[in-house]
Amino acid sequence: MKLITFLGITDYEEVEYRWHDLSKPTKFVQEALVRWLQPETTCVLLTKEARKKHWGDLCQRLQRHTQTVEGINIPDGKSEEELWEIFAAISKAVQEGDEIVFDITHGFRSLPMIALLTIAYLKQVKGVKVQYVLYGAYEARNDKDQVAPVFDLTPFADLLEWLVAAKMFTATGDSSELGRLIQEVQNDAYRNRGAYGENLPRALKNFGMALEEVSNDLLLARVPNLPDSIRRLAQRQSEANTEVGQWTQPLTLLLDKIAAAYAPFQDDSLPTQAKLIRWYLNHNHIVQAMTLAREWVVSYYAQQKSLSRDDAEDELNQRANNQENDELVQLWSSIRNIRNDLAHCGFGRAEGQVLSAASIRQNAEEVVKQVERLARQEAVDC
Repeated sequence: MKLITFLGITDYEEVEYRWHDLSKPTKFVQEALVRWLQPETTCVLLTKEARKKHWGDLCQRLQRHTQTVEGINIPDGKSEEELWEIFAAISKAVQEGDEIVFDITHGFRSLPMIALLTIAYLKQVKGVKVQYVLYGAYEARNDKDQVAPVFDLTPFADLLEWLVAAKMFTATGDSSELGRLIQEVQNDAYRNRGAYGENLPRALKNFGMALEEVSNDLLLARVPNLPDSIRRLAQRQSEANTEVGQWTQPLTLLLDKIAAAYAPFQDDSLPTQAKLIRWYLNHNHIVQAMTLAREWVVSYYAQQKSLSRDDAEDELNQRANNQENDELVQLWSSIRNIRNDLAHCGFGRAEGQVLSAASIRQNAEEVVKQVERLARQEAVDC
């Protein structure tokens, strides 16, 4: 484990820092942290003035509890250029796959924000595991016994991961990353059950798994399975509602949107499948949209003509090959051309005849509009 911390130039006063059932009287919160956490390496980011004022004393205290102590020079942060230098210094101190603890107690001015954003960046780029983000709240000390709490801010660092997952969901309809984060909350609670007691989440993991199941069914176009997986999701969400508010607060604002996004697909009727085709196109899943549109036309034609799906497909192909002037047959031909072009990744066409991405998108939009018109007629006839 590696501790990353800041040191300023304040005249620090002794106080008893307390974190859960751990406590340590000291004027340097870093001394308490290394005693509690026993990191292999402690990296202290400090300015020249802080080095002159406090480094000798702090370094001596830290060496009692950690194998390696490094003082890393940083500028004062008085310009954007200097802020980027601080970002670079933090990034350089962290290696690929490190397990780290960030202490932002003595981060001056904008340094705590830079630290939090750097954490999010390093988690993605270097695959680091952030164990804790801690803040020794000297200003929140109890005047009577001079006890200052240490706050665990790790959930706020994780908030940026929730932001990415929420963006993925709203932009693409893919909630698998939200599902993974929800499951990790329950897993983490059980790994650290000593800190939470017996009041542990029990329904979150099933909710997260249900989100992943729906996303997988959608993105892999498992349309016959989708109604059941969405109904299971609704049940798992209902069971987890209370725990969501307690354990995954960033998710609370998304619950209604998740329910609203998937609820329309709880049956596999042709009108519902037409809505799903539009959903695919609106979320830029054009391959799935055209694949399902092809199957939709087969089912629609089979229902209209009282044929099996195999016979319906054979008859549609024959009529298309004969270039019959019929709206449904022309729709089938359009879908067949787009779907084949997508399935073969543009190969097999003569040079200069490969459809552009923009053309495919435009042609797909026309296909979906025609499917929607037929679906409306289907709904009226029913």
